[in-house]
Amino acid sequence: MKKLMKCIMVAFCLAVAVAFAAGVQTTNVQAKKKVTYKLKKGTLTIKGKGNMPKKIKVKKSKVKKIVIKKGVKNISNNAFKNFKKVTKISIPKTVKKIGVNAFYGTAIKKLTIPTKATKLGEGFYDKCKKLDYMTLPGSFSVVDKKGKNIKYNYSSEGTNLDTVTFNTNLDYNVTGYFKTYNFETSANDPNFKSYDGVVYTKDGSGVVRVPSGRDTVALREGCTVFNVYAVTYTNGAGYVCNNLVRVTLPASLAKVNDEAYPDKNKTSSMKLDILADKTNLEIPQIVILKKVFNMDANTLKKKFPTRITEDDGFCIGDGKYVIIGNGAEPSVVPVGITTICDYAYDGVSVNKVALPPSVETIGKNAFAYSSLSEINLENVKNIGKYAFAGTQLAKVELPAAITAILDNTFYDCVDLKEVIINGELKTVGASAFRNTNINLGDFLTSNTKLETVGKAAFQNVPWSNITIPANVKTVGANAFAESNNTKFVLIKGSTQGFDMKSFGVKNNVTYQFEQGISQAWVTPDIDSYSTKKALKISLGWDKVSEVNGYEIWVAKDINLKKGVKKYTAKYNEKSKNISITKKKAKGLKYVGIRAYKTVDGKKVYSKWNINKL
Repeated sequence: MKKLMKCIMVAFCLAVAVAFAAGVQTTNVQAKKKVTYKLKKGTLTIKGKGNMPKKIKVKKSKVKKIVIKKGVKNISNNAFKNFKKVTKISIPKTVKKIGVNAFYGTAIKKLTIPTKATKLGEGFYDKCKKLDYMTLPGSFSVVDKKGKNIKYNYSSEGTNLDTVTFNTNLDYNVTGYFKTYNFETSANDPNFKSYDGVVYTKDGSGVVRVPSGRDTVALREGCTVFNVYAVTYTNGAGYVCNNLVRVTLPASLAKVNDEAYPDKNKTSSMKLDILADKTNLEIPQIVILKKVFNMDANTLKKKFPTRITEDDGFCIGDGKYVIIGNGAEPSVVPVGITTICDYAYDGVSVNKVALPPSVETIGKNAFAYSSLSEINLENVKNIGKYAFAGTQLAKVELPAAITAILDNTFYDCVDLKEVIINGELKTVGASAFRNTNINLGDFLTSNTKLETVGKAAFQNVPWSNITIPANVKTVGANAFAESNNTKFVLIKGSTQGFDMKSFGVKNNVTYQFEQGISQAWVTPDIDSYSTKKALKISLGWDKVSEVNGYEIWVAKDINLKKGVKKYTAKYNEKSKNISITKKKAKGLKYVGIRAYKTVDGKKVYSKWNINKL
């Protein structure tokens, strides 16, 4: 009986195994034929579950309508290219990807892309000459024939749309992909709303994107902010609104913004006719219009005849703003002027400018890349970014009211050697003195209230021996980076707010940290590559004085806990070459380095500096 039962069990198991194998085989056969297609009476029907076949083998001239059924997940590259008689295509919600040139050259008039189809093939609607209306997701990526993301320019070769409707929340960057006369946002979009085919902020107060097909546009009454990128956005190949010739501003307008909603190329300057006679914009807002839309003095006077005048070569707004400076020698600014506006002397050939005591503000780029070599700033209270960048100033005396030097203020002033600070300077912005020749040692030690030094603030300023006083709390990357000569730096205070690349990675600096080894760091310059047999790592680093040596760890994770390989270097070494066999190097991605010192019989370590290979 036992033998009989055993035989039955064996037979049962074999039967199950055979049945299972047969089931798997059947499933595989079906998988190859998941999506099928059939042409009947001019209608091509595609149905099933999964991806479409790579090629639809039917006579193109026989197809007038395409119906894709629920369950199909993608539309193949060139799927319906040059199906010239097709006037209608229906796409189900299950489709997630549209192939390259998928509808190229069809005669469709409307096209609706479902909300989940966020990967769109390059040129998917090119040469659709009759296509007027398209609905698609408000955020998508454009892919090549291999499915890799690419930068998208126009995909409108031979296609001029009437309206593009977004059926999900809008990413304003996608608007440059269409040649159209109208945009319609989703009713549920929390950020944007369309009025008369133009994209505005949700409350309608700020214009965000004007469609590329417009040649004129009048901003809606109630719009208070003209975001200039609404018309100056680009697609990588040029301005999208290249047909636009005129923008009419409403009486409600109060602000011009040249920073919000930028395109990825961040370009914002084009020639355009602005009708603004009904607005009550402040002069600084008009100055932005002047810069972005390349307006000269004559144009400004025509646009704002009661607001802007010309006096001895100066273009003056409301009697107190210099909008455009003159190039006379010297350029004597009229009495009563309070502000030298943004870009007023930008690129102007003028060596000396005499400011009256009334001038309190010097705007952004006010004298940038002019030939300015002398100016009095005695009563100035505000100086904008790039205000004196690229000028020929050799000496600057900043008044007591200036407590912060903003980003790039004296960038590229190669003749600048002396800076006198009469007030309590607390902040030096990013690249503020980059590429100058000031005495860095004196500057740091004489400004006892200085707390913050921005990224690249003194990059390429020559120095050999400096002290960073304890009052300096925050220092950005490359703030003191300078490649020439061997250098020594004493850091007196805490380095908690210092970027570890404050001095770059040139391996020519020796650090001394007055508050001890726990405040120290090591800055590595890392080069790595793989051979058939090993991972090769070459490290160089700046020296930390008075230490016993350095530890170097190579690991799989940024916390240096997984698969760690440990190495050491002596106190007087400044480089290390490491070779790890291919097998042992698998997964290693990070290198950490720190200094150590024996204090009272115990090892004390500096901060880890961890870098990705």
